[in-house]
Amino acid sequence: KMLKKLFPNVKLGVEDLFFLESFQVKYLPDRVLKPEFAVLLRNYPIIHRYFVAMCPSVSKAFDSILNDNLSIENNKTVDENCNDLLWEIADLIVYSKYPEIYAANIEFVWDIDEIISPDILKGKVAIDAGAGPGKLAFMLAQFAKTVFAVEPVKGFRQFIKEKANRENVKNVFTMDGCLDSIPLPDNSIDVLMTSQAIGWNLEDELIEIERVLKPNGSVIHLFHNPVDDKEATKSIHDFITSSKWKYECTKYKDSTGWKIKYYKTIVS
Repeated sequence: KMLKKLFPNVKLGVEDLFFLESFQVKYLPDRVLKPEFAVLLRNYPIIHRYFVAMCPSVSKAFDSILNDNLSIENNKTVDENCNDLLWEIADLIVYSKYPEIYAANIEFVWDIDEIISPDILKGKVAIDAGAGPGKLAFMLAQFAKTVFAVEPVKGFRQFIKEKANRENVKNVFTMDGCLDSIPLPDNSIDVLMTSQAIGWNLEDELIEIERVLKPNGSVIHLFHNPVDDKEATKSIHDFITSSKWKYECTKYKDSTGWKIKYYKTIVS
């Protein structure tokens, strides 16, 4: 319901699943409505074959979903089941197929002074990791020397490139990569930031972030919740503020909702 409200003019079809990329397929078993997904796999075997070819590691999980959901347990038609499944993962499809719609409907609510002092960014190399449509990257580009927008979704990377060309922004560069696999050398980045992006593979992401940051580099993770939903980020909060990772946290509310910032300096 939330995604239908967020993207009211988007129409989805089963064929849109071909827009998903391999890293998205990898996480489908944890995201899908399993009875509805079983219906879709049975009625569209080409989708099943495509997903397994894209990401062979999902094969056993898909077989398990099929075995555990042997028949339709409700009165919905095949089309209704498939439609429910598509809207459960509509954000993944919109990322790839309609990046311009995602960018227009998702507001970036942070001002630079809420995130970091602009003086810290002067002459520095920064990463917006999990950049999406690049709203944070373009903000950082106003102050930093160079900004790498690291983003695994091809549609978003193309969107950022076209926007940079259109707005004559010369210091934003896109890179194909994930937070747990950043295509840059060790100790090469001054500042790394994320917005609503960490948590898919949290420990490996944090290890990778500290690999690419220079000694005394800064890392900041931003979250925004319209309501104070403590459970939404509890597992992330407990993990990254633990004695192992030692992130600090600030949290406050403004007219847009709750803003949460995790940050630390990499010890040299």
